[in-house]
Amino acid sequence: MDPELDYTLMRVCKQMIKRFCPEADSKTMLQCLKQNKNSELMDPKCKQMITKRQITQNTDYRLNPVLRKACKADIPKFCHGILTKAKDDSELEGQVISCLKLRYADQRLSSDCEDQIRIIIQESALDYRLDPQLQLHCSDEIANLCAEEAAAQEQTGQVEECLKVNLLKIRTELCKKEVLNMLKESKADIFVDPVLHTACALDIKHHCAAITPGRGRQMSCLMEALEDKRVRLQPECKKRLNDRIEMWSYAAKVAPADGFSDLAMQVMTSPSKNYILSVISGSICILFLIGLMCGRITKRVTRELKDR
Repeated sequence: MDPELDYTLMRVCKQMIKRFCPEADSKTMLQCLKQNKNSELMDPKCKQMITKRQITQNTDYRLNPVLRKACKADIPKFCHGILTKAKDDSELEGQVISCLKLRYADQRLSSDCEDQIRIIIQESALDYRLDPQLQLHCSDEIANLCAEEAAAQEQTGQVEECLKVNLLKIRTELCKKEVLNMLKESKADIFVDPVLHTACALDIKHHCAAITPGRGRQMSCLMEALEDKRVRLQPECKKRLNDRIEMWSYAAKVAPADGFSDLAMQVMTSPSKNYILSVISGSICILFLIGLMCGRITKRVTRELKDR
């Protein structure tokens, strides 16, 4: 919906627009409100209205002009199959955004598109209602396993955390896939895992402040700190990290790595990381020595043939 024609939003959020977005025009109004949605000064009714508009936008990327512009090259490149099957007048039920989220986890998006998808992932990680595919495929699981969390007036990622914790109880393959995708996204960026990020905020500040966020860098930093006996992480952070390691180990078994970056991240977050890296290093050394020996033998044979 065009904010310029969204009279309901303009009316409900009139005071918030004056407070947070006095310089914004009609085209950037919703984007500005979204950026200030979680402010303590945000009016609850306006916040609800913003959430409704976010749900609408996440259902069909065509209703999000900022995303469309940022991902204009990425969408046809990575999500061509979805666009081909979709009818012009049909809602896409979040399929395109879900497709882009997978590419984000694989670190394959353009920088502008990556920035926008990161925001969407961060927002939906806090509120499951902003993830149409998760709602579509996990409606029964949410109702049966996470009813209390879903009923909470303020959504802070508790439903997503509930689904992750109950991953082994999920029987529907499509829902399991969605939860596994969430775990994959959190490996790529700790900021899209609000529960873990909150638990480890102090440790990130103390041990990983110099590490550039994104692409799994801060997550790898925390994992290294977890293994370092000289480093004492906050108890809650340590617990959550160990929980994630178990989840990722299970995810790696049921959803093998798709590419080198995914494989590298699985190794870095594996509880057996040191062993795996030692084996890899040893294998490389052996291959190097074999190559060196073969090179010498070849050189020697060549010299002998010349001498004849």
